[in-house]
Amino acid sequence: MSDFFSKQAKAYSEYRPMYPEEMYQFLFQQCKGHERAWDCATGNGQAAVALSEVFGSVLATDRSTEQIQYARKKSNIRYLVAKAEDRLEVPDSHFDLVTIAQALHWPNLDG
Repeated sequence: MSDFFSKQAKAYSEYRPMYPEEMYQFLFQQCKGHERAWDCATGNGQAAVALSEVFGSVLATDRSTEQIQYARKKSNIRYLVAKAEDRLEVPDSHFDLVTIAQALHWPNLDG
């Protein structure tokens, strides 16, 4: 898989448009709990930061070390360098919400 965003990770974190608040409100209403969320393919953590306002803890993963380096840090967000296809060692139903924002086209969903 090509890495199109690492070289401009800093600019990406500064200038990428935010997601609409209505999208988050819709997602939050679908959840039975608000303890843990996973933002897969987080990029610079845009969605992870919004999730952290509602969820007790957020795991934010991305394959790009550079993207994670420029992500906004918050005490309840844990950033981890990992591919979307990597298996997380967590029990079933561990997360109340899993998001992938605008990155669904990147992971290998066939494997």
